[in-house]
Amino acid sequence: MAIPEEVIGTEALFLSREEKTRLVMHLLESIEERPSSDPRQVESAWVTEADRRYQAYLRGEEHSITAEEVFADLRADDR
Repeated sequence: MAIPEEVIGTEALFLSREEKTRLVMHLLESIEERPSSDPRQVESAWVTEADRRYQAYLRGEEHSITAEEVFADLRADDR
């Protein structure tokens, strides 16, 4: 017999942050469709995406963020 979702959800609230993260990742992986990919196709897709983003930056449609800003935002999120 399956455990009701409400019970699982309530119990999950008592997990540590790390345990919750692992649980969420596990659940997401169980529902995502991931076709097996050739590493060369993955690399090509990333190169295409990086070029798209760079071209958008050059056209002024995107802006850059310094590493200092990124790390400051991450530190602020941890508080």
